[in-house]
Amino acid sequence: MRRYAAAMAALLVGLVVVVAPATPASAHTKLSKAVPAAKATVTKPLETVTLTFSGLIKQAGTKVVVTGADGSAYQVDGAKALDKTITQPVSPLGVGVITVAWQTVSGDGHKISGSYTFTNKYAPPAPSPSPSPSAASPSPVSAAASPTAVTVPVAAIDEGGMSPVGLAAAGAGAVVVLAILVLVLLRRRRPRS
Repeated sequence: MRRYAAAMAALLVGLVVVVAPATPASAHTKLSKAVPAAKATVTKPLETVTLTFSGLIKQAGTKVVVTGADGSAYQVDGAKALDKTITQPVSPLGVGVITVAWQTVSGDGHKISGSYTFTNKYAPPAPSPSPSPSAASPSPVSAAASPTAVTVPVAAIDEGGMSPVGLAAAGAGAVVVLAILVLVLLRRRRPRS
């Protein structure tokens, strides 16, 4: 009976050791804001896509891909990660739905990724025909408007990782394996009469 009690105590300790770490962490880094935001409509020229996260991120492993509905890629150079922000320069966007797909590494080393879409309605003005040299006259140069976009918090973006249900299932599976192991070991040690 003492062996049975010792085995049950070992099983209980094993359960705590296996299941306690399997609870979902509440401090994983997540995308908290995007400019342009998910489902936003852009009506002015856009020079960069900016992603802001809830925690620190690393430059290594950071990549942003900005594509149009026709598959055209608009990212220019590489994405720059600094503290909690990724900035991705873009070339002039085509009109239509634009997809932003991103991946990075959080400060705690976890790979995170996601994607979202926004709509671009800004079309650059068509180039006007150049005037003939005799008709050209000097005209004042106006300052170009700076690009702006609507900022709306990003609601739901797939962050990857395991769901709480998956973690619970993994923990339960580990408990079953541990229980079987304890039973097999106890049966082997039991003297045969």
